[in-house]
Amino acid sequence: MSTPATQPQKVVLVHGYMDDGEIWANVRAGLEERSIASLALSLAGMGDRTDDAGPYTLDRWADDLESQLKGVEGPVILVGHSMGSQIAELAAARLGDRVRALVLINPIPLAGTQLPAEQIAPFQQPDLSLEGQKGFRRSLSTTFPDAELDRLSAVALNVAPTTIAATATAWNDGHPDGRGPSGYRGPVTILRGANDPFVTTEIVSSYVAPRFEHATEASIPDAGHWPHVENPAAVAAKIADTVTTESANERPAQAWQSAFEQKSEEGFAAALALDVRLEASALAKPVQGKDKIKAVMAAVSGVYESLEFVHQVQDGERTYLEWRAAAFGGFAMKGITILKRDEAGLIAEIAIHHRPLGAVMQIASKVGPTLAGVLTPDYFTYTEGK
Repeated sequence: MSTPATQPQKVVLVHGYMDDGEIWANVRAGLEERSIASLALSLAGMGDRTDDAGPYTLDRWADDLESQLKGVEGPVILVGHSMGSQIAELAAARLGDRVRALVLINPIPLAGTQLPAEQIAPFQQPDLSLEGQKGFRRSLSTTFPDAELDRLSAVALNVAPTTIAATATAWNDGHPDGRGPSGYRGPVTILRGANDPFVTTEIVSSYVAPRFEHATEASIPDAGHWPHVENPAAVAAKIADTVTTESANERPAQAWQSAFEQKSEEGFAAALALDVRLEASALAKPVQGKDKIKAVMAAVSGVYESLEFVHQVQDGERTYLEWRAAAFGGFAMKGITILKRDEAGLIAEIAIHHRPLGAVMQIASKVGPTLAGVLTPDYFTYTEGK
């Protein structure tokens, strides 16, 4: 049984205005050193995709990103820089629980910067000489490496002037979804180059961070608008921290699903805290303690003829797993399991909800008797008013 929750996470990197996927090379090297898989994409109209036809809009790029991610197995952590943050957020809102976390680097607000005509004009019609492009990047950076400055400036010169104008208009005008709370509900890490004169701390604190339910902020030292180029080691470390945190959050789900594959007391015991507590719609009262619960779950898992975990949502220490199964000669049932982990990553609380009512009744009547000696009959006997 292979589900998104049991596959390793992949980091997907989205570049910004007039850049390309290769800009992430040093960050990817830092991730590879930590055995973290990554994928860097070039946006239509830029990098090695300058021949891709328009329109060049946030929606088009988000559609493109969503389409490409369909070919990536398992969960992803989306990382976007500047305009790429707008695109990553839009795609994440559409992909739901496939995106375990967002990392936004010097993010332009999804609602856009809304610069007036005279201020956006230099971005729509920039100086397209090599020195002009170098000067543009130097003006917004702290320690841009010379070799990458030369390379990116040359990359920008291959972008059609009409594409550049449309791209600047896209991030400046923003997207209607940016006018309210974000459609993405998962954890968000916002990284900002400490010396960025463009995406300021005020922009982040006023127009970016408040739109997310779970957002943390961090500063990247010795960096301006391109911290992934200016200080790639620090950026790679922050992304790796996010991967590690989300992997820790997912550990209970992985252990739980592995236990169902094994259908054994030993499998469940490995996932459970010593004082774990179980509540279930098929039980009249909670079960407390690892020894009892491992026996209960081994017995219950043994009756499933098929079981598939179809969705997963992470909310801090809680994991929500939606599943569907067949048991008792093909009887179809569905349900939701809620797992709460402790500080060690073990499952401390379990709540299992079955539907339809027939599933509850069959588990109580057919599995209950097999647990004699583990649970007393009152665990399966409902008293009116209690």
